[in-house]
Amino acid sequence: MNKSFNSRSMDLTKYPPVIVNEETPKTLILGPNRTLQGGVAGYYNTLKLEDYTNARYFAVNSAKPQSGIITFFRLIANYFRFIYIIIKDRYQLIHINPSLERRSFYRDSVFIIMARMLNRKTLVFFRGWIEPFEQEIRKSKLKSFIFRISYAKADKYIVLSSLFKNKIKELGAGSKAEFFNETTVADSSYIDELDLEKKYLSFQEKVIFLFLSRVEKEKGIYITIDAYQQFLRENPERKSSLLVAGEGPDLTVVKKYVEDLKIPDVEFLGYISGEKKKKALLESHVLIFPSYTEGMPNSILEAMLYGIPVISREIGGIPDVIRQKENGFLTDSLQPAIFAKFLSMLASDNELYKEIAKNNHRIAAEQYITPRVRERILKIYESFRR
Repeated sequence: MNKSFNSRSMDLTKYPPVIVNEETPKTLILGPNRTLQGGVAGYYNTLKLEDYTNARYFAVNSAKPQSGIITFFRLIANYFRFIYIIIKDRYQLIHINPSLERRSFYRDSVFIIMARMLNRKTLVFFRGWIEPFEQEIRKSKLKSFIFRISYAKADKYIVLSSLFKNKIKELGAGSKAEFFNETTVADSSYIDELDLEKKYLSFQEKVIFLFLSRVEKEKGIYITIDAYQQFLRENPERKSSLLVAGEGPDLTVVKKYVEDLKIPDVEFLGYISGEKKKKALLESHVLIFPSYTEGMPNSILEAMLYGIPVISREIGGIPDVIRQKENGFLTDSLQPAIFAKFLSMLASDNELYKEIAKNNHRIAAEQYITPRVRERILKIYESFRR
């Protein structure tokens, strides 16, 4: 094992902004309202593709919840606005960012069909993948038909894992369809303040675990709480704490759960950005992310960039990024005891922690920061000119 450990983070100035290629096709990017927090909206807010190419962002939903009837009429108006914009501004490429779940599935299939009727090229980037809904598509003749006449007709695809590529092909994508494996993005806004040596020394004094996601059962919040409680029982001498960063439908119930079990040193931060997010990333040591189903969460790449080992599950695109004992630990289990074991392994092995922290920062700085991801996306756009 290599024992060297640079004190300061890598010099990211060697990753300059991408030079805009004038040959990039005029592109309309469809996604959620960009005032929403995290996820796909955060991804495009970070990449700022409209500053580097001839692209425009088109919001497919509202920033605030609306009643069913208002949502229906807004969606119809969006479809007409979509057609008007494509024709008026002569967009050549339509880049759609669906998740494989019920609401997105039906809504975005119509956008794809419309784009193809207008003879526009289509690029589909599946950002989320709900496995139970995938099974619904396979079992339903109607849903399968909708998939085949819309998503399966896209010209090219971006996927977060080769696993999704195979699934899309099984669901009906043409043999000539081209696939690009891509990642989400790690925001490097605070990287100049990262001191890896300082992080390593603070780890020896106290280990800070971080849960950074929506606070809901499906993201593994209860597994995280239970694993942390078991870690405390098995390592009473190890000074530690758990930060829960995020909002969600289960937040109030989870707080009461922690209170009823009298679990010490659990701090709920709510949704974090700016200085709060910087503090969490710079000071935390281990990310716990036991999500039930996933594409490729930004939080994992951001954790890696800030020298944080990752403990997660073998789902979605995560195994393409995290390798056992190199970047953290993965399991297919949903048992808190398994996660508690991984927490103990890291917390008790200073050299292992040090090596993983160094590996993660190096890999993320080379592959997952904003300029690198933006560059790869623009090259995909350019491929439509060939």
